[in-house]
Amino acid sequence: MGRAIAPILSCNEESAAWLSRQERWFEEQPQLLLDALSIRQGMTIADIGAGTGFMTIQLAHRVGRRGSVFASDLQPQMLDVLSNQPDLPANVIPILSTPYDTRLPVNTFDLILLVDVYHETPRPDLLLKGLRRALKPNGRLALVEYRKEDSRIPINSYHKMSARQATLELQTNRFRLIQRYEHLPWQHRLIFMKR
Repeated sequence: MGRAIAPILSCNEESAAWLSRQERWFEEQPQLLLDALSIRQGMTIADIGAGTGFMTIQLAHRVGRRGSVFASDLQPQMLDVLSNQPDLPANVIPILSTPYDTRLPVNTFDLILLVDVYHETPRPDLLLKGLRRALKPNGRLALVEYRKEDSRIPINSYHKMSARQATLELQTNRFRLIQRYEHLPWQHRLIFMKR
């Protein structure tokens, strides 16, 4: 699709610390992101590339006891860290995926969230095929990526994507862009639905 695939962030103490760092609240302002997603009590959400659970835990509180969050990751070590979080809500369901299979249930999700992870997907076409199957007919896919267009963002360029490139890839895989949000300090937030 005209871009290099970034290496997957390995699971070690350094990367776990990076994913859970306190500075992330200021640098990325995830509360703005979550507010803009219009999350409601009772929703079913998938957090793809959940890592240590930074976003998963916030999502789980927002959907409440009637909702659920499927925390999907390729690395069992990341899911171990997530599962051992002392504040992990009971409505979080860890899912060990593979690079080629999300292992998510079909026609289940109101929202699928990918934060700073899509650019690492070895086979975007297979990932997107699985996510299409997992979304409800009116479900939304939220893609959040560091802005490649902004050289001031202190992230390796392999771990950034332009909004144009991301939109092209999702449109090629039968999604349509319904909203573009550029109010986060470092990231695009692109919302798609199935075509």
